[in-house]
Amino acid sequence: MAMSQLPSIDCRKLTIAQRRSLRSRATQLLVSGGFGSGKTMAHALKTLQLKQENPDTPGLILAPTWSVLWSTTMRRFFWLLKRCGIPWQVRDRQGECYLDLGDGVPIFMRSAKNVETFDGLDVGWITSDETRHYRKEAYHVALGRRRVKCPFPQAAFFTTPNMWLIDEFTDKPGRQLIIAPTQENAKNLAPGYIDNLRISYSSRMQKAYIDGQGVVLEGSVFEQFDGGPSSPWIVNYDAAKFPQRKTYVAIDPGYRRSAVLFVHRVSDTEWIVFDELMLDDTTDMTMVEHINAKQLPIDEIWVDPAADNTQSLVGFDTIQALRSIKTRARDPLRMLVDPWRSISYGVDKVRTMLGGEGLPTRLFFAKQLVDYERNRQRGIIKDLAAYKYPECKDGRPVTDIPVKDGISDHSCDGLRYGVVGIWLTTPSLRAKDPVMARNAHPGWRIAAA
Repeated sequence: MAMSQLPSIDCRKLTIAQRRSLRSRATQLLVSGGFGSGKTMAHALKTLQLKQENPDTPGLILAPTWSVLWSTTMRRFFWLLKRCGIPWQVRDRQGECYLDLGDGVPIFMRSAKNVETFDGLDVGWITSDETRHYRKEAYHVALGRRRVKCPFPQAAFFTTPNMWLIDEFTDKPGRQLIIAPTQENAKNLAPGYIDNLRISYSSRMQKAYIDGQGVVLEGSVFEQFDGGPSSPWIVNYDAAKFPQRKTYVAIDPGYRRSAVLFVHRVSDTEWIVFDELMLDDTTDMTMVEHINAKQLPIDEIWVDPAADNTQSLVGFDTIQALRSIKTRARDPLRMLVDPWRSISYGVDKVRTMLGGEGLPTRLFFAKQLVDYERNRQRGIIKDLAAYKYPECKDGRPVTDIPVKDGISDHSCDGLRYGVVGIWLTTPSLRAKDPVMARNAHPGWRIAAA
């Protein structure tokens, strides 16, 4: 189906990337676009194109999860079918879910999270939405299912950037990479949408989430941060003078090296890490005793969901121990849920809070932390400066996940839980991030008793 054959669609109104996607005849296509760049519409158009050029061949539509498939991916495709006057039925025969456009030839719909549901399918073409959220296994299994001969056997992936996907589609035969900047679709977006994105993400992530480009991550994770004596991030602060301020505790538990950070909310635009505990070879209960000894008025505790696991050394449930922390709030123990647990996403939220590079600084550190860390191997100020990405190999980044060196990563992990929690629970911040703003789920859960 050529673009001119799209019924009821004025192709002059499509973005450049959407038109290039429809023209692509590559065996494998990746459209890497920013938020609001029109990727989901491009996915719907490509799905209709592949169906019409392969009328007698089964196809496969993938999305990261079942809920994303129905709330985003298929909703846009159904809108397109209705606009084009094409009838459809969703059929579920013996547990199979597929779309029938009136010819009985199935277009299977699957969640990439459940690989076993599409591992046995035989199809001729594939379209995939937000592939960056997939495990690599799902991506490779999907490619292996495209085995039916057909006139146009394409696998088309649409996503915000992900480095392993960018690398997969760079300089390889039969593959095409199309960059879709958000700016191309600006006329279809709410006023101020792009400007709002820019104040929600660091300059690195702006390149990904606005410009659609793969971001090369190497060297220092928080390269803008300065922990020196004249650092603008280090401030004089006496927490004892402000007991009424909301107090967050961010914890990365563990026997070998635990990390506890205490944070005050000054305003919706300013938070201060005013105290910390860096404990070695310490049980969870002993860590809790150290926290309680500070006698602080605690409102929220943020911890990684992995803390649900039993601490093997002492056989004591970590969550049960953390529930022994004395607080002034009911049910203060909170955990992030997917996709907000993503390390790369959380790291960028910390980077955004640190500011610099044209972004406002929202996160500061009390000067007494410098004294606390002077004779210690680790501490949040030292660790932010030491946190690094793996070295590139053959000029290409290995991963967008920082190195877990067993020293600097613990406090950085704890800070990440707390910072993402702050974004999720502060309405003015959550509204600035379009991904959070359009997600009805709060993004966290209260830890079970």
